[in-house]
Amino acid sequence: MSNHRFFLYFLIMYLFDQLYVSVYQKVKKLKPRLAAKAARFYVSLLQIGLLLLVGVFFMKFSKQMKMNFLTTPNSWLLFVGITMVVLFKNWVGYSGKKRSILFSKASKPGAKHSLLWLVVFQLLVYALTFIVSKAA
Repeated sequence: MSNHRFFLYFLIMYLFDQLYVSVYQKVKKLKPRLAAKAARFYVSLLQIGLLLLVGVFFMKFSKQMKMNFLTTPNSWLLFVGITMVVLFKNWVGYSGKKRSILFSKASKPGAKHSLLWLVVFQLLVYALTFIVSKAA
């Protein structure tokens, strides 16, 4: 069971790395000086959105099961704390050596993902979070 979690973690991290490279390459064509910040912002926003989606789902689930182990203000405080950790992790992780390794591993010089699909994917995550938050 531990090997599956390990594999899933690296599969998801690989996805975020590929999205970082795609956004970086797309933005670099338009604004070279802002490419690293924009790519880091995109990946951070996506990870925070997914975190919010999972958090809202579990809050709704625990509310329906009548389990009151975490109050709403405490859950928002936990969310803000984890958000700060995600931002710091991405700031440290996507600067310097790791970024150099990511670009050396990139197989094609062009971006793999369309800018339209990158934006749509981001919007879908937040739309799904909104839908789950409004569910019974």
